[in-house]
Amino acid sequence: MTLDIGTGKQVFLDWELIEPGYGVGWGGKPASWEMPHGVRIAAHPPRLEREPLIVADQPWESMINVYTTLLAAEGRYRLYYEPHYHDPGEQPRDLKAMLAVAESDDGRHWTKPRVGTVAFDGSTDNNLVYGLDLALGRGAHGATVFLDPQAPAAERFKLVHMGREEGVHRVFGATSPDGLRWRPIQAPLLDDYMSDTQTVVAFDAARGRYVGYFRGWQGLVPGKGGHGRRAIAYAETADFYHWPRPEIIVTAEGSDSPDTDIYTNAYARWPGADRAHLLFPAFYHRAPDVLDVHLLTSRDGRRWERLGRAPLIPVGEPGSGWEGGVYAGCGLVSLSPGEWTLPVGPQWRTHNQGHFAEGRPEPPPHRGMTCRAVWREDGLTSLEAETEGRCATVPLTFAGDHLEVNAWTRFGGELRVELAEPTGAPLPGRALDDCDALSGDALWTTVTWRGQSDLAPWAGRPVRLRLALRRARLHALRFG
Repeated sequence: MTLDIGTGKQVFLDWELIEPGYGVGWGGKPASWEMPHGVRIAAHPPRLEREPLIVADQPWESMINVYTTLLAAEGRYRLYYEPHYHDPGEQPRDLKAMLAVAESDDGRHWTKPRVGTVAFDGSTDNNLVYGLDLALGRGAHGATVFLDPQAPAAERFKLVHMGREEGVHRVFGATSPDGLRWRPIQAPLLDDYMSDTQTVVAFDAARGRYVGYFRGWQGLVPGKGGHGRRAIAYAETADFYHWPRPEIIVTAEGSDSPDTDIYTNAYARWPGADRAHLLFPAFYHRAPDVLDVHLLTSRDGRRWERLGRAPLIPVGEPGSGWEGGVYAGCGLVSLSPGEWTLPVGPQWRTHNQGHFAEGRPEPPPHRGMTCRAVWREDGLTSLEAETEGRCATVPLTFAGDHLEVNAWTRFGGELRVELAEPTGAPLPGRALDDCDALSGDALWTTVTWRGQSDLAPWAGRPVRLRLALRRARLHALRFG
């Protein structure tokens, strides 16, 4: 079987692209043909920027929640976030949540524009875009905004959120032509369903359907009490206005501690790559009452796996301001060339601490903030060799006339690539010994063999790539 990759970007979520080889052939004789060795699929933690993008600093922001959406729209960057207002001494309540927007031209300096659409305390001179009366009194908890590429102009922007109506929890939606002026959808998208987290919906162009990631409960019987575990549920539909009941697809595993819940999902697509889906869920650990962020990957958005057990973004150390936990928001966006940003919400308090008077005395009041987790472009995962490693791809066909790689090596490291026949014989002039080794920070660098990069003679023909890595990470590759 030959994999046709055309000119599409290939990233390393799993071993799909890599030939497993044969260690022992039929009859018990050694047959180490194309055996991979010295390589692994690795997940890489981000650089955390402690300087916040936004903080709670407006009269309608008693606190801002950790649920955010980052996207590029209307020629600038937007950050949608969830402010709460409550009187002194009153606890924030999910069903009083609002939705506000901040904007930036450069991804560094953010303003809170006066949108003039939602009235707060008798005035629309604020940056609120949804909630309160506009949300028909149903609340706007866990709202996520997305751009719908196939919708009519009046509905290009869509949002989903949890609310309550007539005492029943429901999932609601709204549409907008510009992401600022919203029209609530009267009927619920999901009736009698409590998705009390940040619900994420997107349009999957390849499938022509909307996909949604909701909260699910495992082992909880409504009205019967108990302490069921939180999980991630999934549904899809061709009609945004009507959804089937979500089904649980991701739960805590047997290798997790018994007090673990999966609190949020933070679904995203890998920018520029087909069949590459991501979750950045916050795992809630009940015993210490804190949350950390993990990474799950998928080829189809339904079957997920974790690259290791360690958190991608751990709980902060005491005094960091992140020691209560951290949540990932939605939106993996390039705010500067060669880098990707995911919004994150660090917490000084632990999950339940805010509901009680007891606890550590606070320094200046902690009312919430949004910060950045930053990776190099495609730097979430890699095919990595900490020392020496080799492997080959499965047979594939490509389009174009050259090969580009996104790679990084440590001091003394290198990456070399060979083109070979499916049987393993190197193609003339494109062997490992001919390859000009790449080292350092190679962000979309063209591979050459003795100075030559032309691969047009082999386009459309089955070939293998043989990869030799030393102290190297290969984040992605593509033909062009």
